Amino acid sequence: MERLRFGVIVAVAVLIGCHSVACDSDEKETATTVGVTGMTIGSVTETITETSTEVAEPVKLSATDPIAYDDREVTNFFNSVKHQLRCGYPKFGIPSLVPLKLSYRFKTTLDFLNLKKVHVSATNFVIHGLDNFSWRAANTSFSRSRANLTVNFPNVTITANTALNGANGTSRVSLYDILVFLQARYEEKDDLLYVTDLDGNLSVKSSLVKLAHLFPKSAKLTKIWNKAIGDSVPIVVRLIATRKISAEFINRIVNGSKYYALNTANSALSSYKLNFDGVVESFKRFAEQTHDSLMCSENEVKVESRIF
Repeated sequence: MERLRFGVIVAVAVLIGCHSVACDSDEKETATTVGVTGMTIGSVTETITETSTEVAEPVKLSATDPIAYDDREVTNFFNSVKHQLRCGYPKFGIPSLVPLKLSYRFKTTLDFLNLKKVHVSATNFVIHGLDNFSWRAANTSFSRSRANLTVNFPNVTITANTALNGANGTSRVSLYDILVFLQARYEEKDDLLYVTDLDGNLSVKSSLVKLAHLFPKSAKLTKIWNKAIGDSVPIVVRLIATRKISAEFINRIVNGSKYYALNTANSALSSYKLNFDGVVESFKRFAEQTHDSLMCSENEVKVESRIF
């Protein structure tokens, strides 16, 4: 869900013109002697100083030029995002994402070294830890046409109701030290901003897997295979991320999420009639948690999304 918004924080640099002061003074003093009581009156011509002011033209950035940003503003923005994830945003059909509940149904068959085939189905996915993340300044940049963002999740845990060869239980997968690389492309048309493409990549440092009833008659085998599967998850993620292997159900999830994120983002931009500068100002207000930020109130009703 974080793909909806990638934290475009913009600082606009303006050059202030310096003042040059030219002084040209030429005082002339003339003494006139009047015969009455011998008084001398001095008449002095006034000096006029002229000042000229020059204002430098502001620097104009192209659509691809990187824009400077304040690290503190980006951090404040993401702190507000964490709060918003707990609230959801019912106006656009987004439920609370802490935790994120998915009604997706997954089915597959695992073949353990041609020794044992396990038919797996999983439903009622619950994802914890999406509100615990930090952004990385490395590989993060913003321009008027593209945003690149790196986010780190220390721990994301997924639980689901699973059935392995008919044995029902609750399984768990914990992913550690996840790095997510996000890229959003956008453009302005008729003074409105549109997100044209979303892309991303991720890496996982380690994982812990506990599939319930993997080997119902042998707790030892279950433990061994759960560890082996957990050790292989980071490798499989890397192979999928680098397109070395393809998994149909992963592609469906990614493509569905991308389509949903694009539609939701552009729906919000259109509803508020925002151009690029308007989005920047909105993000600043959002980070400051002002009254018109996209924060939820105590009375706001959480809705169930048809997507989730």
